[in-house]
Amino acid sequence: MGRWLIRLAVLAALGLIAVGLVLTVSRIGDFDLPQAAQRPVTFTHGDHRLDGTLITASEAGGVVLLVHGDGPQDRWADGGYLPLVNTLLDAGISVFSWDKPGVGASTGNWLDQSMPDRAGETAAALAALRQLPGMEDRPIGLLGFSQAGWVLPRVPTLTDEASFLVLMGGAINWQAQGRYAAIRRMQNDGQPPAAIEAELARQAVENRDWFEGSRTYEAYLAAQRAAGRAEARILSEDRFRFVRKNAQEDARAPIAELTLTVLVISGEEDLNADARDTVSVYRSLLNGVHPRSQFHLVPNATHALLSADRYNYQLPGQWPRTAQARFILSGRNAYEGDVLEIVTGWINDVAGRAP
Repeated sequence: MGRWLIRLAVLAALGLIAVGLVLTVSRIGDFDLPQAAQRPVTFTHGDHRLDGTLITASEAGGVVLLVHGDGPQDRWADGGYLPLVNTLLDAGISVFSWDKPGVGASTGNWLDQSMPDRAGETAAALAALRQLPGMEDRPIGLLGFSQAGWVLPRVPTLTDEASFLVLMGGAINWQAQGRYAAIRRMQNDGQPPAAIEAELARQAVENRDWFEGSRTYEAYLAAQRAAGRAEARILSEDRFRFVRKNAQEDARAPIAELTLTVLVISGEEDLNADARDTVSVYRSLLNGVHPRSQFHLVPNATHALLSADRYNYQLPGQWPRTAQARFILSGRNAYEGDVLEIVTGWINDVAGRAP
């Protein structure tokens, strides 16, 4: 009996040592933000009161506004942004982000917004920052994710306050993005090409019926239930109207009008947006417009520019617990290769030279 107790004690000690080693080499601290450097900032857009946080990393360096992707995102995306935010702060880049309308402390409903609405909201956030002491002449740029691909290119037509744009994992055409994501999802489910083509054809007809006309949500709901669609796959009324409002979005025209310096960075293994198409369109429309613009297609990177070997899922809800735990322990190291070095290095280069 004594021998077993000794063995258990040794195993427990080894377990504690292992946990200590994991915590020592982990980046779990990337999910903690410096409290002393935080400043609440509130602004309005239309009838909405938007609540956000500015974290100051330096007195004279660049500043980025984070522009959310799809979904009910609070200012730090439920903690998902924090490794990126801390990397920016460590590089001397200050960060401002706010809760989307109807999320956190902000009023309104983000599902009521069109992409021009979101661009107007971003311009209002820029104006609010410019009014803060010390922010009048600093280079302030926009760093957006995914759906922000239909927001960022519009902002410079509304204000001249932005100094640069950074787009991570963006798309070009709303309907083409939906088609691409559907193809990748069905491929990953093992569906044969003929079945995929049939489903895409069905979706195309359905999208025209519901999102290019004036048929009611009640008719849509009845049709979906009659077809035996699972309730989880039926759009809510707010989401239905959101999609109808934005289904014709295409970023080419506003991209072609850009004169700001731009960084576009997309993951080659993106399951949500066609990364090759995004980078190709930006290169073709902006080639030669600004000498410091860059367009990166990152091998083995996901939609969020994380390592595709460990984190390549279409939806956050698909992440298994092992991936969630790995992300928490990895922090900024979850990003693929030198993605974060590219982003911070480029911003500091541009901000250092910006007027």
